[in-house]
Amino acid sequence: MFTNVADGCARCNRLGTEQHHNPDGWPLAGGAAENPEIMYRIFEFAPDAMLVVDEDGRIAKANAQAEKMFGYSRAELVGQLIEILVPKRLSAGHISHRSGYIAAPRTRTMGAGLELYGLRKDGTEFPVDIMLSPMTTSEVHLVLGVVRDVTERRRIETEALEAREMYLKEVHHRIKNNLQVISSLLFLQSTYTADQNVIKLLQESQGRVKSIALIHEKLYRTPELGKIDLPEYIRDLVTDLQHTYGVGKDAVSIEVTVDNVSIEIDTAIPCGLIVNELVSNALKYAFPNGGHGRVLVHIQQIAPKRFALTVEDDGVGMPASFDVKKSRSLGLKLVSDLARQLDGRVETVANHGTAFRIEFNELVYKERN
Repeated sequence: MFTNVADGCARCNRLGTEQHHNPDGWPLAGGAAENPEIMYRIFEFAPDAMLVVDEDGRIAKANAQAEKMFGYSRAELVGQLIEILVPKRLSAGHISHRSGYIAAPRTRTMGAGLELYGLRKDGTEFPVDIMLSPMTTSEVHLVLGVVRDVTERRRIETEALEAREMYLKEVHHRIKNNLQVISSLLFLQSTYTADQNVIKLLQESQGRVKSIALIHEKLYRTPELGKIDLPEYIRDLVTDLQHTYGVGKDAVSIEVTVDNVSIEIDTAIPCGLIVNELVSNALKYAFPNGGHGRVLVHIQQIAPKRFALTVEDDGVGMPASFDVKKSRSLGLKLVSDLARQLDGRVETVANHGTAFRIEFNELVYKERN
């Protein structure tokens, strides 16, 4: 350890020489290093644990805060491998990282982007930040490790994150409630007219609002904030559409097969609206005069962040000349626009029914200011 200046040699107490040393044999040069007392105090009374480790990974020196933090005396630490302070579950990886650092030493933060833990003498673990600095001289290769206990910081960060999640869940809950109010207003408005075209338009708008409200309901209840369980969402959406259009399962069955994935809200909303439009379109037009049939909704993940959506029915079908791009239907125009928003395009097949296929990407979430 750095020795108090009162115990040093005469050469260490002189000022103005080009190089000095402390009684431990560490060369000191220039500035504050001309006074070993200053260096001693910087090391010994630092607010963080400071450990000097040799190239074999053994502890050469430790300060008072290292004793306090890890629960070992200095005598117990010196000469031990540094892994004595690392949880056993992490020690193998630490040895590998240590060897790599010794081969190419440089001042850096250890484990950037990782959660690091220290191990006390009593066996308890605690989160830490570690800064490494090489101390290479012509004689020895040493590493100075500065260890900071970040238990309190992690606690504050966790509490802040939990508070943020509670706030965002409350926001989603209120958005869902407001959208339900809008849906109810659209329904009430439809009761004040006998015009079937107006009723149909209001009903379609109500379905679109409800598909978005359902997403916010899912986000309010999900433990993974910002992510939607896609299979559950699509199943609930389809069930609600059957109820809205008064189509019994014995008349038209809807089969839903969706890969077990979660997607961001920015993708879930347009995807849900597309399913809403295509399934609604099938329920309204594919089986006229109370016909029976089947609607298939299939979403498959075909690559990372890329999906294929198919909505198919075995109803009356569409003319062979049908072109979704030239359709005057507001719903199908909306489908085309939403598909482009997801970097996809709509393909249709009209043969013994109608099939719509859309390959789309999951949008990259962008943090909002």
